[in-house]
Amino acid sequence: MIKLEDYDYILPKEKIAQHPAQKRDRSKLLVMIHNQIKHKHFYQIGDEIEKGDVIVVNNTKVISSILKGQKETGGKIEAVFLREIDPQSNEWECLLKGRKLRIGGKILFSNDQLMGTIIEWKKFGQFVVRFSSVKPVRQFLKERGVIALPPYIKAPQDDLSRYQTIYASQEGSIAAPTAGFHFTPELIQNIEKRGAKFVELTLHVGYSTFMPLNNEILLNHKMEPEYFIIPPNTIATIEECQHQNYRLIVIGTTTLKALESAVNNKGKITKANGWSDLFITPNYSFKSDISRMVTNFHMPKSSPLLMVCAYAGKERIFNAYQEALSNNYRFYSFGDAMLIDRE
Repeated sequence: MIKLEDYDYILPKEKIAQHPAQKRDRSKLLVMIHNQIKHKHFYQIGDEIEKGDVIVVNNTKVISSILKGQKETGGKIEAVFLREIDPQSNEWECLLKGRKLRIGGKILFSNDQLMGTIIEWKKFGQFVVRFSSVKPVRQFLKERGVIALPPYIKAPQDDLSRYQTIYASQEGSIAAPTAGFHFTPELIQNIEKRGAKFVELTLHVGYSTFMPLNNEILLNHKMEPEYFIIPPNTIATIEECQHQNYRLIVIGTTTLKALESAVNNKGKITKANGWSDLFITPNYSFKSDISRMVTNFHMPKSSPLLMVCAYAGKERIFNAYQEALSNNYRFYSFGDAMLIDRE
């Protein structure tokens, strides 16, 4: 049985990156291939890429998901708009922070131009809210909303475009696929000149990325659903990659999750879109043939850490984390990266 406490480690606060690297591809890169560790910078990742490699990225774009308002009774409230449930009835799943929240309670935003009614309690402060407004909720979020940075980022940010990948195009995430932060247009161009191909898919990152884990969740394997889309050209390129026995390289845990949610037991993509509540933990049997993976350094006892350990092995990952700590790597969303292979 998997125990969450076995996936804990001590991380000094000063190792948590509060700002991105001055230039995206100047972040550090720990390369762990065949149990050999090399220390590089991300702009050198091309040295690890071969002709024919197919690199899969998540092109989701982070939306401004936070609105601050008040209850009808006057108390302050903050809402994180997690996902739209029903466009016809304007119902959203929201994470609400405020006192004495109740079913039927009214919440007001943007000088009362946007009003919501709480119609259902979910869990962990999550509610279903039905909105009425003079314009779409998404428009209010674009005009008045704030991006929800991870809670461990305490420093003010001068440039929130750095909390997006350079290829982000499909709006829908409340958190970024951070392994992609390190790519620049020039780096992608140089890798393509080596004969590798970049293809895109979309997985909109939801509340799962913030949701605290416990042993009960591990036992029941329940995750918040996240929507994914794999375009036809991406499916075709991946199938050709498999046919030619080229390497498939995924950028980030969200990309890995999307592919694993889409393939059958023979590794063939049979689902081009849908909702995924896949929870990848150690002992999970991977169905897709993914040769390598780029990922950042994740929080202790978190679902991304469990996924990476499932892919590359707990002992290998924890050894790499200790190596990173000894070599002054920066951790979490704005931190440095790893390139790893399967155990």
